[in-house]
Amino acid sequence: MRGGAEPSLALPLPFCSSRVLSHSFCLHQDVMNLACANATPSVVYGLTAILLVMGLDAILICLSYVLILKAVLRLAAWKERLKVFSTCVAHICVVLVFYVPLIGLSVVHRFGKDLAPLVHIIMGNVYILVPAVLNPIIYGVRTKQIQRRILISV
Repeated sequence: MRGGAEPSLALPLPFCSSRVLSHSFCLHQDVMNLACANATPSVVYGLTAILLVMGLDAILICLSYVLILKAVLRLAAWKERLKVFSTCVAHICVVLVFYVPLIGLSVVHRFGKDLAPLVHIIMGNVYILVPAVLNPIIYGVRTKQIQRRILISV
């Protein structure tokens, strides 16, 4: 064992003919498809890791929003409720901006074997770029100065 890791996961995998990835970045699923040897331990490890991380994240996010909504509904002032709800909507949009491209990429990678390679490349780039681009936009649009500038220009 090296550093407490499972030996089968730490061993390098031999690769066959092609070393061309279907994305513009190194995606674990893609690399495992290029291996000549049995990559089952690494595939199971990757699947388990993503399910634990994404599953636990989703459960904790849902639980936190249930608790937030319960607290918001106890607020007496209507204006305070609207302000908190608008913040919650922004947070939910940001969470969706991170999860939807990941789910889309996974679906295309799993079920889109017959699709053109360009579709895989575009979905990979969407997964990498969209969350980083939209996150500041979602939170920035909520500021009063930006809202005023948008209304003036329209």
